[in-house]
Amino acid sequence: MRLFGVIVVLFVLAGSAAAQSVSLVVPPAGPAREAFQALEDGRFKDAEAAFARALASAPDDPALLLGAGITARRLGQTQRSRELLTRTLQIDPALTPASQLLGTMLYEAGDVEGAIRVFEAALVRAPDQARMQARVEEWRNEAALHDGFRRTRGGHFLVLFEGPAEEAAAAAAVDILESAYARIGDFLQTYPREPITVVLYTQQQFRDVTRTPGWSGGLFDGRIRLPIRGGLSDMREFERVLTHEYVHALVHGVAAGGVPAWLNEGLAAALETGGTERARTDLARGAVVPLSQLDRSFASLPPAAVPAAYAGSALAVLGILERVGASRLMGLVGDLGAGADFERAFTSWVQVPFADFERDWLEGVRAAAARR
Repeated sequence: MRLFGVIVVLFVLAGSAAAQSVSLVVPPAGPAREAFQALEDGRFKDAEAAFARALASAPDDPALLLGAGITARRLGQTQRSRELLTRTLQIDPALTPASQLLGTMLYEAGDVEGAIRVFEAALVRAPDQARMQARVEEWRNEAALHDGFRRTRGGHFLVLFEGPAEEAAAAAAVDILESAYARIGDFLQTYPREPITVVLYTQQQFRDVTRTPGWSGGLFDGRIRLPIRGGLSDMREFERVLTHEYVHALVHGVAAGGVPAWLNEGLAAALETGGTERARTDLARGAVVPLSQLDRSFASLPPAAVPAAYAGSALAVLGILERVGASRLMGLVGDLGAGADFERAFTSWVQVPFADFERDWLEGVRAAAARR
């Protein structure tokens, strides 16, 4: 008798603080088992190869298609992931995790109506999915809000804004982002694979839609979302936040599987307009937090600790750039997004063990803070 085992695969939904999971029963050996085990372990490149082998002999297996879709998502292969998930649901419309992930990806791509349709179809078969129902309601409200917004386009960006009062800000946003596309893209040799949508809100709209902490000046969750604080009265701050969120969009494109928060936020803070000077100025605001304690979102930090967390993370990234350059830094980001072991990847790309790097960085930022 052949024994089967349960594999629990985690995947992340937009707007969710925690990963979602799906339990799948798979054979005890063979390409399918290898594929799901690699996916569960976070070895996404290995999983990609194993799923390709498994699908070669079972191309219409919905579980394999789902696993391959999750893997493609984690590797930043957005179009491939959507195709696999769509095929999954054509074969098994009741496979709710496929609907959850496909709907989320459509939402991230700006197709809110498509995301709603996918979730609504899933809810017909799984009406007890309260979280999905709540997301549908949120998306409907957002779609209704955006229906009244105007639009302006650049070569690589679409900006949504409410009315004539925000038109100048929208035009400025396009100019700022197109400049960042060239400047940061040339430096990192990294560019977005698809056009990026930017939404400009009033302060209250921003809080209602994003539910971010009060100190947050912007958000990237598949779209760049920004509250307009006094229109263009503070152009430098407007440019800073836009470029910060644009860097998050680039990181997501390279490492959809995620990287430590200090690396993600540090890269955005270092490359935002005036980032180096801001980091050095903010360093004295609050106690320095070790990088190893900044793996997760800064939204969980006490507000008083946030400026120092951003500043320290930015200086850590600047330290990596000074040590090995932008191409190796982005190699690290890509490997981590693909599920590589952090310690091994960091040592390989930065050419020093993380513990040694963190120790030297901590000594440096504490000394710099004491001098200010």
